[in-house]
Order: sequence, then structure tokens, then C-alpha cells
Amino acid sequence: MKFIAKIALGFMLPIAAENSAESSVVNVYSFREAKLINPIIERFSASTGIKVNVVSGKADKLLKRLIQDGENSFADVLLTSNVVRLEKAKQLGLLQAIESDYLKQHISPELRDPEGFWYGLSIRARAIFYAKDKVNASDIHRYEDLTSEAWHNKICTRKGSHTYNRSMLASFIALHGEKWAGQWTKGLVNNLAMRPTGGDRDQLRNVNRGKCDLAIANSYYFGTMSQSASLQDRQVYANLGVIWPEQLGSGTHVNISGAAITNAAKNKENAQLFIEFLLTEQAQTMYSNINHELPIRQDIQASELVRSWGDFKADIDSVAKLYQHLDAADRIIDSTGW
Repeated sequence: MKFIAKIALGFMLPIAAENSAESSVVNVYSFREAKLINPIIERFSASTGIKVNVVSGKADKLLKRLIQDGENSFADVLLTSNVVRLEKAKQLGLLQAIESDYLKQHISPELRDPEGFWYGLSIRARAIFYAKDKVNASDIHRYEDLTSEAWHNKICTRKGSHTYNRSMLASFIALHGEKWAGQWTKGLVNNLAMRPTGGDRDQLRNVNRGKCDLAIANSYYFGTMSQSASLQDRQVYANLGVIWPEQLGSGTHVNISGAAITNAAKNKENAQLFIEFLLTEQAQTMYSNINHELPIRQDIQASELVRSWGDFKADIDSVAKLYQHLDAADRIIDSTGW
């Protein structure tokens, strides 16, 4: 097949497909709101001439829809958060593997499926946040420190059953074993200031309101609050600090947002081009600046805002192992009432 270069991307598009219906479109299921990825989509379409149709929704609802639609699915690409969802989609036969030297070149093996069924796009860290006027950050170095009696009734988290916490606990099991993870969870629950409710931003707000001194949350929520239209949320950002735990050990727990081509994809070539575009320097930079996550590419810096929180070591080795420890994590969460 002959190819024509798309210089702006450094990719090649098939000449034979230039005038076909399939070559002009790619259909995407995205967990991100359209407004957050529209700038990237516009760049992609301008560079390739390929129209991107996006269905946005909650990650779990999109996965459920993909399951229900089966081979009749509209989607070519699945953009979702958490490696657990990507691996679940793979195990259910909803994805197809793709071979891409470009993706392999720019994504560490730990952050992509070894068989090519899914690829990481950005890194999200689950950090510890503290009230600057109450907590000395040097007193906390590890997640294990959260089980100390010093923090009794002083910690806020969302429910343990949420996928963020399930994944974090699964990483602890991968690193330390089920017994250690169970003891950690018991200690954490004993130190909670209130019954877990709400999302990560609510936990950060609770710290600012004085309901607790510490909270566990994904760092990108902290970033969004810095630019919120709400003065109260901007005050949350000003009054809280971030701690990257485990810097002398395995590193801070991280997860990914990622992409995959669906098994039902009708526009596979365009789907692969779209995913590869999300790994270009311009797209990775935009991802970081818009979403306050870390670029998956090691050769690209995080945004200035994220860098202002300090460099940190991330536990990327556990990412691909999370799915296999989820059942054990669920048992611990249920037994401890987190």
C-alpha cells in the first residue's frame, strides 16, 4: 500500500484510504469531558483531516456500554482511567492488540500491556495532602505513617470501595503482601476522622474546613482546584500541601489513564493514528497542562504547576499487577469496613 506523509504528526496515512468513508472518521468513547480533550482533538483533525466523534461519560458506564454493544459497538477507541478498567476490558475480549513501534518507543514497558491491548497516556499519583497550619510534612514519609496513633481521628478519605482506593490497596498487596495490606487498612480506618463520603476534592475541602488534618487524594484534583472558579476551592489549594510518600522505597502509588482499540473497531488505522497522536510532544504537553497529570513520556516535563509540587519517585512497577490483586483488596476493604 502506498503512503502519504502527514508532516505535522510525523505519521503516514494510507493514500488508498484518503477518499474512503472509513478514513475520514474515528469514534471515541472518552471518560474525559469533551471540553478537556477538545483542544487535542482539534489539533489531530487539523493535522490529519480525520473527524473525531466523541461520546463522553463516566468510565464505568462507558465500559458497560461497550460490553452491551459487543460487535455492534460504535466505538473505535476507548479512553479510560485506571489500568484496572483497561485490563478488565482486555479480559472480556473487548479490545484488540495493535503493533506500534511509536507507542513502544515512548511508553515504558511497565505502563503498557505486554501484548499491546492497552497503552498508558498519562500518569496520576495518589498522594497525601496536609493542612499547612497543623501538620509538619517531615513527619510523614510513608503510607504506613498514616496508621500511627498520632493521626487518630485526623484522616479523611473517600470510600475504600472506590476504584482509586481499591487500586492503591492492590499495589500494597503487590509490594508487601495481603497480611501487611490488611493491617494497614485496619490502622487507616481506625484513624479516620469521619465516615468516608464524597470524592477526592471533598476530602481536600474537609482538611481546609478543619474536619481532618490529612487526606488521601489523586494529585490532579489538587491541580484543578488551583484554577477553580470557586474562591473556596482556590483557598483549599493555598492552604494545603502535598506529600509524595515512599520516596526512600518503592515510590508513590500511581495509576494511568490509557487508550485501547476496541475489538469492534471499524476504523482501526485511524484509531491507531489517534492513539499515537496522543503520545506526540504537543499532545502530551497539552494533557499535562489541561489535566494536571504527568506525561507518560519520560522525555517531556510535567506542567509548571505540577513541577511546583516537587519531583517524586513513582511506583510504576506495580501498575500492571493491580488487576490480579483486586479480589484480595476487596476482601480487605469489606472486612475492615473502609
